Amino acid sequence: MQDIIATTTFDCRDRNGDDFVATLQIGLPVERIAANGNRCFECPIALEPLFPETRHGGEDSFQSLCLAIELVRKALRAYIAHGGTVYFHGTRSPIDVDDASFTPIAEPIRDVYLTDPPGGKDVNRGWPNRIRNAE
Repeated sequence: MQDIIATTTFDCRDRNGDDFVATLQIGLPVERIAANGNRCFECPIALEPLFPETRHGGEDSFQSLCLAIELVRKALRAYIAHGGTVYFHGTRSPIDVDDASFTPIAEPIRDVYLTDPPGGKDVNRGWPNRIRNAE
């Protein structure tokens, strides 16, 4: 993808318990002429490996960017509905896909309550789980 304007990563766990990192890239909206001759914009977007680069159109560059971000929300909702989990990168705090900035749901929860069950995979915990208790 050319002219990337935003990127982030999410830690994911699929329904089989396998972990991977999903990388989101959003490109600069590009002006196009639609089939009907009207001006429109397309925003390139990819969320690898969940979906490859695609383009999302809108009436103007702002709308195409908003619709591209909403496409990410829908894709993550579908992934979660099918048994996957999406975490804030570097943590085991699930993200809130409806939050404007995709922040974690469990930010104030102590790590001991967010860890995997005994025998589960090791997790990398840290920010945003700032509350620590050396119990």
